[in-house]
Amino acid sequence: MPGRRLWWARCWLGVCLSLLGAGGGSAEPCQGPPCEGGSASPPPCRGPRCAGRAGRPARSFLHGAAPLRPSQGKAAPAAPLPACPGGDCAANATQRDCQGLECRLLPPRLRPRPRGPACAAPAEGCPEPALLRAADRAAQFAGDDFAHAGAERGGGAPGVQLTCDVKPGENEVPSEDALILQLHLAKGHEKFTEMLKSQQQIIVDLQQKLAEQQHVLVSQQREILEQQRKMYEQMDLIKVQYGMVFDTVKQMSFQSLQEDIQNYFESYLHGLQNQDRDECTESPSICGERIKCLNTPGGFRCLGIAEKDAALGMCGEEYFFNKEMQECQACLKCEDGMVAVPCSTVSDTVCSAASENKLSESWAANIVLPSMKSGISQVYSGLNLKIKGKLPCDILSTEESSLVFRQHGLLWTDLNFAVKHNCRNFLQLSLKLNGSEEDHELSGVRIEQPEGKYFQSTSLSSAAEVEPSQTLSVYLRSPNQFCNQSKDLNIYDLNTPLSLFWLSHDTGAVALSAQMSTAMHYQTNYRPTFKIISVSDPYMLSLSHDGRAIKFTETGVVKFVFHQALYSMGHTCVREGFSLISYINRNGTNRELMNVFKSGVNYRDTSISASGATKVDAGDLVSFEILSPAQCNVRYFGDSSGISMFSLIWIPSAVSSAISATVSVTGLPTGAVRNKLLDFTQVSSNEKQIQLVSSGQLAQKYFIFTEKGVASIALDLKLIHSCNVLKVTLNQLTMDHMQPTAVAQQIGGQMPEGSIWTSVSLRASFEVHNGTLISVSLDCVRGRINQITHEHGTSISILWISS
Repeated sequence: MPGRRLWWARCWLGVCLSLLGAGGGSAEPCQGPPCEGGSASPPPCRGPRCAGRAGRPARSFLHGAAPLRPSQGKAAPAAPLPACPGGDCAANATQRDCQGLECRLLPPRLRPRPRGPACAAPAEGCPEPALLRAADRAAQFAGDDFAHAGAERGGGAPGVQLTCDVKPGENEVPSEDALILQLHLAKGHEKFTEMLKSQQQIIVDLQQKLAEQQHVLVSQQREILEQQRKMYEQMDLIKVQYGMVFDTVKQMSFQSLQEDIQNYFESYLHGLQNQDRDECTESPSICGERIKCLNTPGGFRCLGIAEKDAALGMCGEEYFFNKEMQECQACLKCEDGMVAVPCSTVSDTVCSAASENKLSESWAANIVLPSMKSGISQVYSGLNLKIKGKLPCDILSTEESSLVFRQHGLLWTDLNFAVKHNCRNFLQLSLKLNGSEEDHELSGVRIEQPEGKYFQSTSLSSAAEVEPSQTLSVYLRSPNQFCNQSKDLNIYDLNTPLSLFWLSHDTGAVALSAQMSTAMHYQTNYRPTFKIISVSDPYMLSLSHDGRAIKFTETGVVKFVFHQALYSMGHTCVREGFSLISYINRNGTNRELMNVFKSGVNYRDTSISASGATKVDAGDLVSFEILSPAQCNVRYFGDSSGISMFSLIWIPSAVSSAISATVSVTGLPTGAVRNKLLDFTQVSSNEKQIQLVSSGQLAQKYFIFTEKGVASIALDLKLIHSCNVLKVTLNQLTMDHMQPTAVAQQIGGQMPEGSIWTSVSLRASFEVHNGTLISVSLDCVRGRINQITHEHGTSISILWISS
């Protein structure tokens, strides 16, 4: 392609130079029709271009003789066409039109002139086509303008002679199809070049991305290698430390083993020396007259005595016959008299352990407000109430304002509290573990600001896992600094308001604590969502998919407590109050477990609480819901301060049981009630360890325990009264004391103004024995009891745990 383009350029350059020269032609004589009229011979070639051409003939193109027609407006006549002799020329004498690629590309005046009729055959008299030089051919394409210009310059007849110094075959004109193919190839080459450039750009981008990824991979590999190097270094260090520890353990173990063996033999020999008596000397006839006696350390041997004779008591009192040693030995004396199997004629004494591990234990104490020198209680900044225990306990010790635990285990705490105050806002009562900060309290309740001066009561419970040296305290505070100036802060002296029970890990019990999420908007009915804070065994206790229920993995007994702090607005809140309902979902069906009532408040902070015990199966769910009046706006709080908490302890059924009951419809105490017992109706299934007495004078009033252990009671009463003080007492009756004694007590003050119903709750934990009886009594001071509900709002649950 480049060579052919160069050839065409050279040819056109030659044409142009020939046209510019007026007489420039070849030395060869002119042949053909265009040369007939010319008489002047072409001038000889002069100049530098003619030197190289002298020795070689010029090449010319062979074309048919065709005259050049002058352009329009010119006077030059056209040369006549030669006649076709003989009459055998072709019949079709029409002129051919211009065809081919050259007619498409050249302008009309440069296109080839149409040719005359051709002769049929040269042999029949048609003249042979005359040779036409390349210059003549170029003049024919150029038109008459060039011919006329040459005549004006004084030249000869119009004609152009073109001589190209090319090789044979290179001056041939390309065909029409070849030129079209050439154009298509050129366009395809351009498109292919563009596509190739785009593909090259894509490849460059991919290579750049690949380089970046390789760089990242190399950096990651370096990090991995660095981590592996550090890990190998740590492993080498651990190996060295392990070798040192192993060597130390071997040395210490061998030394301690030697010391233990030496101490054992020394004590054994010392014991034998102390116990050794010469029985043969003390009792010469101990083996009989004919049998010789041989004294041994710790015994004696009758030589020749048979085993059957020894079984008959030949060795005597406090001796037994050792079959292996074949001698009589002294019987072992157990410490503290703990004998499991006494000594016989052929076997030694078997001693039992001095003390067995306890599964559970209970304890109770009184709560006292600390005295201040100024006489004003600093409630605003917070204070710890004094704890005064009644009896010593192995699991804990008491200090002035806290309990210090000595053993690992699970703890359940109950607190009954009654106070008279006129502090603004509210009082907050909390249980704090380890003296933690305010935001890490186990649980807490808020006691609202009263409208008058009367006692208000509340109950507080909590579950936790404790360790040795941890402390538990009762914390009281107020968010208002003016509460320090109150002189009416008075705590009612209840009977053992603080009680607890402790469970060993050997029981297999599991403890859980969860807090409620915050509800920022005001609403009526409310189903809390839980967030687990701590759980001793996540496999046994977990949350449901929506976080609104606690799910149990295995069958057992559950002791739970729910505290919810709230703020309410509206007079209907005071009049109708709130209801806290506990549900248990079994096989997809919800069943109401218990219903607790709380008097409402208007523009006040308060708390609602529920506690109980129940049996659960694998897959059961426990959830809660708070119902409030339609026209009562309530905001429910949930944070980590303990005021909105849920706690429970799950205990295996092998060491625990629980029953539930409500007050009986018949025999409800009304009017002026003084120390009257409540009648109950059992609503759960019967249990072997706890039963409601069903016959005799104590029927429906007492619950009886048939095995030794620890009991935990939760009682809720919903009633209408006008008493100045309403006392609720839990009584215990044992075989040793036929008169009932008070185990725990709670009071209720006057009913809030505007309220229809009110409630009183009592919770306590204590030790029981086989045959222990318990009952609940009411005492109304200066007033009367008008009504006690027996369906919703009143219930009692009793938990028993083996000791």
